[in-house]
Amino acid sequence: MLCSEIHEWMSLHADGLLDQEQAACLQAHLLACADCRQHWEAMCAVSRLLEAAPMAVPAPGFALRVTRRLEQRSARRRRVFSVLGVLFGSAGLWTATGVAMATLVVILWRAPLQILWTAAGLPLARNMLSMAKVLLNALYAVASELSRRPTALILFGYAILALGLALLWTQVVFRRGQQITN
Repeated sequence: MLCSEIHEWMSLHADGLLDQEQAACLQAHLLACADCRQHWEAMCAVSRLLEAAPMAVPAPGFALRVTRRLEQRSARRRRVFSVLGVLFGSAGLWTATGVAMATLVVILWRAPLQILWTAAGLPLARNMLSMAKVLLNALYAVASELSRRPTALILFGYAILALGLALLWTQVVFRRGQQITN
């Protein structure tokens, strides 16, 4: 048997995990091999020293301090994720509300918007505004086509719903912020 296998068996024997046949084989090898016997005696000496040493006991309140730190870390992590959730949720809600309100303005205020765009006096502003007018006319065409169908009321309802949800979300966020600070 190889000495490397015997070293593994020594560790198992020290823990009481060898059967009788393996223990007898180990003893026979130790009688025949001086290097392994020296290694076994060193292992036994270290084991006796460790058994004789007093058990280390943590300082009073150590477990309580560790538990508190873990709870604080967990609470901090929850706060960070809830703040991120509120930020992303608010940004998404306000974006949806803005798009819905802009669509509603385009549908309801076509004539005033056209007068505003065509009344610009500066040539540079006209060029920039003419590009915007093309985009707005395209949006208006889409919106007016939608308004000719029964979906106009649904679109108006969605705009009102988005505005209401944005206001409700803002109220929830402020209440949540007050609860966290208290």
